Amino acid sequence: MFASSIAEVTKKRILMFVLCFFQYAFLHCCRSTWSYVSGRMVGEEYFTKEYLGYINFSFLFCYGLAISILGQFGDRMSLKVFILIGTYTSSFVFTLIGVMIYIEAKHNYVFLILQIINGIGQSTAWCGVLAILNNWFVTDKKVILMGYFAACPNIGNILGDVYSGILIGKDNLPLYAPIYLAGSSLFIMNLIDTFLLENAPPEETKRRMIEEYEKSKVSQQPQLMISMIEKKYEENLDQYLDYTRKSSQVQKKYSISQMAVQEKKNNLNNQLNYFNAWFVPNVALYAFAFGCVKAVYYILGFWLPNYLDSKDVKDVAWITAMIDVGSIPGGILICLIGYYYNKRAVITVPSLWIGTIIMISVSYSGSFKHEIAGYMCLIFLTGLFIGGCYNNISTAMTVELSNQPELKNSKSATSTVVSVIMGYAAMFAAINQLIVPYVEKRLFLYCSALSIIGGVFLTPLIINEVKRNKQMSQPQ
Repeated sequence: MFASSIAEVTKKRILMFVLCFFQYAFLHCCRSTWSYVSGRMVGEEYFTKEYLGYINFSFLFCYGLAISILGQFGDRMSLKVFILIGTYTSSFVFTLIGVMIYIEAKHNYVFLILQIINGIGQSTAWCGVLAILNNWFVTDKKVILMGYFAACPNIGNILGDVYSGILIGKDNLPLYAPIYLAGSSLFIMNLIDTFLLENAPPEETKRRMIEEYEKSKVSQQPQLMISMIEKKYEENLDQYLDYTRKSSQVQKKYSISQMAVQEKKNNLNNQLNYFNAWFVPNVALYAFAFGCVKAVYYILGFWLPNYLDSKDVKDVAWITAMIDVGSIPGGILICLIGYYYNKRAVITVPSLWIGTIIMISVSYSGSFKHEIAGYMCLIFLTGLFIGGCYNNISTAMTVELSNQPELKNSKSATSTVVSVIMGYAAMFAAINQLIVPYVEKRLFLYCSALSIIGGVFLTPLIINEVKRNKQMSQPQ
């Protein structure tokens, strides 16, 4: 994925991946720190639980609205500037939140306004970092790369939980301590990216990268045949050649039938924007499904500490971190299966519904004999299945959708498609923040219902995948 015969490209790719990874990780570190601290702030009467719902709604809704409006401009200006304008703003706002807690200013409307600004500021980061990675990685394996990159929000959330768990849970420091630490971490990362982050390779280097990739594709077929013979994946070479011939015939028929439609779409793709991006194949279905998954993810992220506190569970920060610990391998596994077996919706939907069963188990589990271990196991499994789907759709699927043949003439596909899926999902998740305070006692049942609905939205894509695979296997 990173290797290249072109001088300095391998090092640059690794550097860009690391910079983008930790840029977004520290942004999420601020979010998870806030989710822990805000629960304690309710107990200290900074605001009520219902008002916290309004604050979280305002943050997510403004984040979603801003990413919908601003995201499509990400590829029309310097991506680094686009990202850093937002992340510097976010680090400054988070520091102000710490100051407000330090001076014990219990003005709930101030926290509401600050989180609105914070949401708008954070909206530039995700579109920007995905677009930069899309510029530096031109091979089809970038989808796998995005599966690994999807772990960055989880790493950030774990850092935020560690900050809170150590500084507040163990050392009993004031609430503003982890806020300052998270804000400072983000600011330092902003400074590093200011000097080291690059939007894209030079045009000549990009051209050579594409040529290198095309050459590797040409040499791939004979290597594949040798590998198949040596590893005995097929009984004989004739079977492989027959399969290749069938695939070629199916592809030709598909190409001919789509040629006229493609020509009509070219003019549209040259001017792809937020509104016509909804009509790109599969984008709307993934957006609606991801809205449900993101709602679940942020309900658990923002409200799980409160839920566990209400049950007098100890070590809340460490239990909450299990969502993200599970999401990392879950997202990578789903992405790898989707890439190598060409089955994405078929894997995603069962994962969502297995996660649903686990969340129902949490809701009806009662008290555990070993309380902390029991919650940790179930929350880890929830992260593995629900968080894995969240990571896969938010990164790998989003970039893959933006690189469809229908969008080959669009120069702003990545940022625009991201703005559609992420923008809608964030606004839908925001609306659910208003509902949660009234269903908090049935938190996991409510999340289970959302997961089921998300799977239903993906059902048409399962049917399409099955039909396509059958077509590929039929004799011609």
